[in-house]
Amino acid sequence: MSKIYHNTLKIIINSKGIDILFFITFMVTVVVSLTMDQSRLLFILPLVIITIVLKYLSYNTIKINKLFILSALLLIVSDILSLQNFINNFIWIALLTSSYLICLIVILKKYLTKAKMKSLFSLSLVIAILLVTYIIYAILDLLINNISNHLIIYTVLVALCLFVYAITFAMVYISDKYINGPVLLASGIFNIFQITLSSINEFFFYNRTFTVVIVICHILSVYLFMKFIAEAKVVDIIEIGDDL
Repeated sequence: MSKIYHNTLKIIINSKGIDILFFITFMVTVVVSLTMDQSRLLFILPLVIITIVLKYLSYNTIKINKLFILSALLLIVSDILSLQNFINNFIWIALLTSSYLICLIVILKKYLTKAKMKSLFSLSLVIAILLVTYIIYAILDLLINNISNHLIIYTVLVALCLFVYAITFAMVYISDKYINGPVLLASGIFNIFQITLSSINEFFFYNRTFTVVIVICHILSVYLFMKFIAEAKVVDIIEIGDDL
């Protein structure tokens, strides 16, 4: 039985089957978020994240970054708690989300070379920092004025991690060193959007349309991040290897 299981898993990973599986689970998740209560996503959303991990494992030319696998596990647990009861589980969700963002920051750290650090502090980066700071501050201010006092510290923790993450992926993108840099930029934007919109949707104004948008952004942020670290190549086509 064990041999059959491993052979089946190998066939799935080493074929286009994983792409088909991702597409199916992605579309089913969108349909469920459109037509059913969001609690139903509890049965399908974790599967989408798992298919993304399987897709990552299907790359034969890279050394697997275990930190990405850990971040995916943290995300799955956070998703499950969010779908069960976001407000009651907020403390655990905040801690898991912060840990997830820290994992992403550490993963991206190796894509920043010390030689280019000084040259990255350009006008574009300053504008990006100011924009991200304003968005996070506006959402944070809204939340702090409307949530229980004991939740504030966890909200600030997530905001801080999100800010550092945003600056990190912005610096990698602005360095213009990687061919698929725009993929990372899109992933980061989707991630910021879904995290901030989730808080508004759960604490202030629940809307099914918001839920659909959040789910799509959530999945795309993870998938595109995976694509970046799996396929990152510098401009001169020298492939980046994993150190972790």
